[in-house]
Amino acid sequence: MPPQLEPIDFIAGGCGAPTGLHAVERATIKLDDTVVVQGSGPVGLSAAIFSILSGAGSVIVVDPSENRLEIARQMGVDYTIGETTGEGRVNAVLDLTNGRGADVTIEASGNPKAVSEGMDMTRDKGTYVVVGQYTDAGDISINPHWQINKKHLDMRGTWGIDYSHIHRTVRLMAKHNERFTWRKFVSKIYSLDEVGVALSDVESLRIMKAAIAPNEDFSQ
Repeated sequence: MPPQLEPIDFIAGGCGAPTGLHAVERATIKLDDTVVVQGSGPVGLSAAIFSILSGAGSVIVVDPSENRLEIARQMGVDYTIGETTGEGRVNAVLDLTNGRGADVTIEASGNPKAVSEGMDMTRDKGTYVVVGQYTDAGDISINPHWQINKKHLDMRGTWGIDYSHIHRTVRLMAKHNERFTWRKFVSKIYSLDEVGVALSDVESLRIMKAAIAPNEDFSQ
């Protein structure tokens, strides 16, 4: 009998897991690649997990939230970076890669400023996948010569998912749920009366993911 998922596991995966899978698919990660994931929300952590399953030699997660980085460590990533400045984050990645940069960097933060940083974190002839920019959060400045041309940087955008991503995500979640325990993404389950509190907790990064249980208790 194939492994089974509980309702809370589906909630934990939500749209973030298939979106993360699509980003990793776009990244074409090779065995032993060093992968940096910018952002450790549901999309970023899913991308980190699927990078591990794709054979990445080292997975580094970057995020200013220590609570989220702790979950990343529980999921088995190799390194976490909680630096609060762009320069600090880039330098930390370069230190961990002996000055080379990542083979693949996946932007899953949703912050436009992360894009320029991510380009600088990626090695020459590396791949940079942008998946977090689902809303128009503004413009950034880049230097095409230094950050794209001279580096031969391969930039790939990722937008949306199709049925195949959902189907494969459910199968992978079921198969590897004991190892990664997706339900850890859900930090707290709220009642219907607590919707405002849940939204506030997510916005302030106090929690990873909120679940609302209006009629049924999924906490067991």
